[in-house]
Amino acid sequence: MSVYHIELRQFPHNMCQFNMTERELFDTVVLAWAQGEWIEMGDRKWNAHQAKLTVLEGPHLPLEELAMGRGWRNAERHGEDVTEQVIERARQAPQPGPTAAPPAPTVQHAPVPPTADPTEQLRPLLGAEPAALLAAWRLTAERRPELAPSESLALAETTLSSLDTSER
Repeated sequence: MSVYHIELRQFPHNMCQFNMTERELFDTVVLAWAQGEWIEMGDRKWNAHQAKLTVLEGPHLPLEELAMGRGWRNAERHGEDVTEQVIERARQAPQPGPTAAPPAPTVQHAPVPPTADPTEQLRPLLGAEPAALLAAWRLTAERRPELAPSESLALAETTLSSLDTSER
């Protein structure tokens, strides 16, 4: 099964997203991009008038192939550049009118006490050694800003588990 990998570049910044389904690709990037609208990915806003989008179609890349900054190179090696084709498909897609789709349901979040530290709220979810995982997660996110938070957490977990194994 093919998936999509994207790279957004606007000097000096770049951001990659890997293993996207076609729906994710169109819903989060390509439809807005084809219309010249701003998209928000990572911690930046991107626009076709200022940035360059590259879309590759290829096989799913496992986490090991994304580690150590090798993700985009592996995506290029195993994928095919389909940027122009997907943008053209998005331009030809019917634009939703006022009655096209019902609005997305709003997500209700439990209220957070104003003095609560978000880090402290995460600690119980981080397993037996939350401080070590949280530190590894922060370091991974610093070193690999192009990764989604879930990807950097997975990479941090993998790194910690390999350290645990090597210490035994």
